[in-house]
Amino acid sequence: MEQVLQRFLEEIQGLYGEDLLAIFLYGSAAAGDHVPGRSDLNVGVVLRKLTPALLRKAGADLRAWHRQGFATPVFFDPESLHDSLDVFPIEFLDMQERHRMLWGPDVLADLSIARGNLRLQCEQELRGKLMKLRQSYVEFARAPGELEHILMAVVSSMVVLARTLLRLGGGDTGGGADAVFTRTQVRFGASTASLRKAWQLKRGEIRLTGSSLETLYHEVLEEVQGLVRVVDGLAA
Repeated sequence: MEQVLQRFLEEIQGLYGEDLLAIFLYGSAAAGDHVPGRSDLNVGVVLRKLTPALLRKAGADLRAWHRQGFATPVFFDPESLHDSLDVFPIEFLDMQERHRMLWGPDVLADLSIARGNLRLQCEQELRGKLMKLRQSYVEFARAPGELEHILMAVVSSMVVLARTLLRLGGGDTGGGADAVFTRTQVRFGASTASLRKAWQLKRGEIRLTGSSLETLYHEVLEEVQGLVRVVDGLAA
C-alpha cells in the first residue's frame, strides 16, 4: 500500500504544483482497518482554490487510480473545508479522528464540530439506513446476492455511525469495527451482534447463503432500528 500511496502523492504533486496545500489519507486505510480488494483508499486533496480547471486536471488519471484501489479523491479548498462543518459533521469528525497526512500541514487538526449538528446528522443517517434496508428488502427479498451487497454497503456506514454514537455518549471511539460495535452495545444496551457478523461477511471472514443470509438481513434491520431509538433519545 505504501508504494501505491507514494505514487499517488507524486502524481498529485505533479498535477497541482504550487496550487496544492495538503494531501491526507482517511478512513479504514488510515485506521489500520483496510481490507485489500474490499475497501477503498480514501484521500482528501486540499488546493488553494477550487476551480473547474483545476478539478478537470485529475480526470485523466482517475481510471488508473480506481484500478489501484482509490476512491475518487475528495477535493477541498480552505473555505469549503471550514464552511461545510455544520452540514457534514460526521464525515469531518471521522476524517479528523482517523487520518494520516501524506503531505503538507495537518488541515484537519483544528476543526471544531458542534455536538448538536453531529447528533442531528447521526439521526438522519441512521433513519436513512433503516429506510434503505426496508425498501431494498421489498425489491430484493428473493435475490440473496443483492441482499448481501446491500448488507456489505450498509455495514460500512454503520461503523461510522456507531462510532458517532459513542462520541455523543462520551465513549471510547478507538479501534476497529468489531470493537466499535461491541462498545456501542455495552454503552447503550442495544444489540450489535448481527452488525458484527455483517462486518465479518464484508471482510470475507464468513460466508452465508440462502436462509442464513436472509436471517442476518432481518437481524441487522432490527439492530439499526434499535440504534435509531438510541440516537433519538440523546439530548442535543
